[in-house]
Amino acid sequence: MSNPFHLSFVVPKLRLAEEFYVNLLNCRKGRDTGKWIDIIFFGHQLTLHQETENMKAQSIDHFGVILDKSEWLSIAKKIEVESIPFVLSPSEKINDDSSESGKFIIKDPASNLIEFKFYKKSPLEMVQ
Repeated sequence: MSNPFHLSFVVPKLRLAEEFYVNLLNCRKGRDTGKWIDIIFFGHQLTLHQETENMKAQSIDHFGVILDKSEWLSIAKKIEVESIPFVLSPSEKINDDSSESGKFIIKDPASNLIEFKFYKKSPLEMVQ
């Protein structure tokens, strides 16, 4: 894996966000101060801060992760089984270059959009 990214944002209910990322998406929990927690999001670091009077939660347009197809399918199935609504239902397609890809989008409890993708051919291989 290349270098992991770090994304930090404020959520209105820290423990609800923790439950979503850890229990639903099977992410690992890192440091936890009681006011913020680190979530290991598919090898990357999310730092979730509890909303305060001075730090208000604002939903992120979207962020996401690229997975292999089997993990992508597994997470899509778990989301469906848990009755989490899809903002964009899972879809797969054959691209112009005959490569296969798929995506779906869900919201976390703070209304942040999370996009899950897979590519049969790595996007890094497609960089010219």
